Amino acid sequence: MNPLALKAEYATPDDYLAAHEAEVVKGGLLVRGASVEGVAAMAECSLQVVVGAQTVAEVSARVAAVVPGHGVAVVFTGAPTELEALAGRLRSGEPLEGDRKSAPPGPVSERLKAMTVTQKMALALSCDRETRMALLRDTNKTLHIYVLKNPRVGLDEVQHAAKMPTLSPDAIKIIAEHKEWGLNSTVCTSLVRNPKTPMPLALRLLSRVPLSEIRAIAKGGARDQIVHAARKIVNPK
Repeated sequence: MNPLALKAEYATPDDYLAAHEAEVVKGGLLVRGASVEGVAAMAECSLQVVVGAQTVAEVSARVAAVVPGHGVAVVFTGAPTELEALAGRLRSGEPLEGDRKSAPPGPVSERLKAMTVTQKMALALSCDRETRMALLRDTNKTLHIYVLKNPRVGLDEVQHAAKMPTLSPDAIKIIAEHKEWGLNSTVCTSLVRNPKTPMPLALRLLSRVPLSEIRAIAKGGARDQIVHAARKIVNPK
């Protein structure tokens, strides 16, 4: 009789690494969303680890408990060397096998239509410029964050993204708080003018905007609170 097969799925390498540090290093893992019936405690099982729609490791484990509403907790019978090796690869930034083959062939728009959200998340972390720009225009705003985590993103792309009124608030916050992007005057000006930038954040960023741009904002073309704040800077009396 084949052992029970479980699958632990993670959208991104960071998601897996978080679970690795919190659970795997302690000898177990909660397989979220899994459900089993009639399985005895400590029954043998096989565990597949999937990152970004790719099966990247498979280990033996035992069922520790079923956690209603959460999943199935498993424990490892020995040191999970495959999972340790996986964590090392992900920490080093080494691409997963098949990363560059995860999208079907064809024009970018057609390829993306054929992909699941999880696949798009994984793709966003390593895709080329054309695909990154397409993902930033995707109506699923969750993807915007993953695009910004792509190490190949250039400042010019961020400057473009900062102008987009369709950019997610979380992505806007990531840009504003980035140690390089958040200090770039062009990026800050675009974020201040962007109608989707949360107002408290836009007002804080105003201090990083060049005076010439503040004068232009003070004449209008932005939200009322920002225009008033700009006018106070230009004419503090």
